[in-house]
Amino acid sequence: MKITALQEYGVRILLQLAERQSDIPVRTRMIASMEALSVDYVEKILTRLRKEGLVKSVRGLNGGYILSRKPEKIYLSQAFSALTEKPIQLNHIKRDLCGQFPGNQNSCVHLRGCAVRQMWSVVIIQIYNHLNKLTLSDLLGTETVVQQRLLNTFSKNQTPALKVGDEPILAGEVKF
Repeated sequence: MKITALQEYGVRILLQLAERQSDIPVRTRMIASMEALSVDYVEKILTRLRKEGLVKSVRGLNGGYILSRKPEKIYLSQAFSALTEKPIQLNHIKRDLCGQFPGNQNSCVHLRGCAVRQMWSVVIIQIYNHLNKLTLSDLLGTETVVQQRLLNTFSKNQTPALKVGDEPILAGEVKF
């Protein structure tokens, strides 16, 4: 499974904003410098995050970006969904996943029955079950603190498992 650069850098940018936990905007240049990225690339990511409602832009002399809500209210599933290219809706996995891999045909030759699709369905659902448990605030702190927090979160096993056909996550889209 591949995490894209957009997803990795997008979460890191969100964490830069979450670490400040204030209404004082952070400039794009500062984020670019802190993450060793180009200003244009950071701007592209922030624009995408703004369109998805995760950050707000503040205009003016002291402008920049802030989180649209508190870090504990922004789930990683929302961030990953905002930072991915091809949507896969849980209630349309067959259409969305199989549509990406038709071979040299117009549609996949295994549409009538496919064990691979079932495996990917379970993997996708499990990933989003885990990402639905984590917020930006869970990733704030030292690496050791975050590691312990993650271990505690996943050892509780609080979130009931989703099933294929359940109501889709986040306005109907799981994006990969």
